Amino acid sequence: MSSAGVNFLGKHPLRAAQKASLRQALLLLLADHACSASVNVCFVDDEEIRALNRDYLGHDYVTDVVTFPMRSERDGVEGDPLDGELLGEVVVSVDTARRYSEDRGTDFPHELSLYAIHGTLHLLGYDDAAPADRRKMRRAERRYLEALES
Repeated sequence: MSSAGVNFLGKHPLRAAQKASLRQALLLLLADHACSASVNVCFVDDEEIRALNRDYLGHDYVTDVVTFPMRSERDGVEGDPLDGELLGEVVVSVDTARRYSEDRGTDFPHELSLYAIHGTLHLLGYDDAAPADRRKMRRAERRYLEALES
């Protein structure tokens, strides 16, 4: 089994050490879910994420993060570890993260990391529509955000 990877694309809002910490947290998240596939995290501006949200998801508004799985339901193959493949792409709005971090008084890199972790959890099958699922997802987000600080 080959190992998972995390690729950062698009804008460069994080310093090298912040990017390294986020990469480690995402690799831990993937490993904890026995996923050997890679994830692309693409940092974009509000204009680009709005266009993606509109064109691919039918929602004509800015959002914080959108995800694009590269395989649906693992293409129906049970036990397929997705060796060396791309699990999907997580597209994060740098503008929205900056705005929310200022509004909430949170750390900007922390906000970006939250969005990247949230999107990766979605790629791994987490959902946040129902209250119980949302609680499960929030617990997972906190766990991997804490990994950034250790």
